[in-house]
Parts: sequence; structure tokens; C-alpha cells
Amino acid sequence: MIPAGFILARVGEEGDPASFLELRREGEREGRGVRCDLAAVSLRGGRAEARAMPVVKAVGEARTVVDATAGLLGDAFLLAAAGIRVTAIERSPLVYALAADGMARARRDSRLAELIGDRIELVQDDARRWLQDRIGTERAPDAVVIDPMFPPKRKKSALPRKEMVVLREAVGSDVDAAELLEVARKCARMRVALKRGDDAEELAKSEWTVGGTTVRYDVWGRSPPDRTR
Repeated sequence: MIPAGFILARVGEEGDPASFLELRREGEREGRGVRCDLAAVSLRGGRAEARAMPVVKAVGEARTVVDATAGLLGDAFLLAAAGIRVTAIERSPLVYALAADGMARARRDSRLAELIGDRIELVQDDARRWLQDRIGTERAPDAVVIDPMFPPKRKKSALPRKEMVVLREAVGSDVDAAELLEVARKCARMRVALKRGDDAEELAKSEWTVGGTTVRYDVWGRSPPDRTR
């Protein structure tokens, strides 16, 4: 489960509210590794601020969303804070362990618990299989969000976040992202949103895009873009 050169360990005593699970390189100081920390997302504007986020705009009027590459739950958190019910799927047991620990701590934080309620369900599975089983059924989600582990940006204007670098080293890139996109487009009732670096090539020709400062969402859907949300 844990690749060579890495350590998955708990910092602090089990049961201590300040304790957390982290992934760090061998030889790296305790507490300096990667963890799922939803408290780091300020979102001081609450639901209104969440609804203004590109990922939320990308899914339009969807009320149920699958985050097919959950990672450290950044997108799932924003979607849930906006009032959307999210199934967050992560296939890597290593990343899933970090996400589950982050969710457990979030539920003990009164501010975070109020923001996301019970709207995030975390699942360990291969999203391709999970979505395939629901194509054309009443269990199909309104929308699917995909954030594949894409290669480093060609632009040198900024360094990638440490979390991205470490996770890419530990679990690798998502070489089957195009396959996941194809299954998602068959399953989603309304929209599929694919997160990409702002200079990354399209995996497939999108119907429109929602832009951010350093990323964009390529969007496919059965309804036109929502210009007012």
C-alpha cells in the first residue's frame, strides 16, 4: 500500500483532536508531510462564496455530484458547502486513508460540520466501475467532476503545490483519465466537468469551459451553460 520511500503515519496521539494522518517522504520531519486538512479552506463567505467557485459553476443546477477523483477532498468540500450532495470516490487506498482521516476531523470541527453537513459520502472504489454500474439507472448522479493527476504545467511561472508533487510521486498519474471521462459522460444525467491546468490540452472536445485563475473546467452537458448562477 505504501510505496518505497514514503511513510504513512499519525502525528500526535490517537484520540487527540489535534492528531492527524500524514504522508511524508522517508527522512522528512514529522508534521511536514501531506494531509487532508479541510480547515485550511477558509471559505469565510460560507455557502455564497462556495457557489461562486468555478467547480460549482461547472456543475450548474446539479444537486447530486460524483467527485470521481476525490483526492484530498478540495472540490468535494466546495460542492458540499454550496449545498450539493457529493459522492467522493477515491481508488488509491493511500489517498483514501488521508481523506477519511480529514473527513473525521472535519466532522469534529463545528464550523466545517455546519458548512458541509452530511453531504459528503466518501467511497473507496474505482470510479469507472462505480459509474458504469449506474449508467441509465435511477442511481446515476446529476453530474460528475473529474480532476485527474495531470503532468506538471509547462509554464514556469509558479511551483506546483507540495501536495500535488508528493501525491504524484506516491500514486502516479491518471493514465486512464480519458476512459474515466467516457464512462462519466455516459452516466451523468446533466453534466461532466473535467478539471485541467489552464495550459493543458483537451482530453476531448468540450462543449464549453469554466475558467479559474490557474485551472479550467472543460464541460459537457445535456443542458446549456448557466450564465446566472
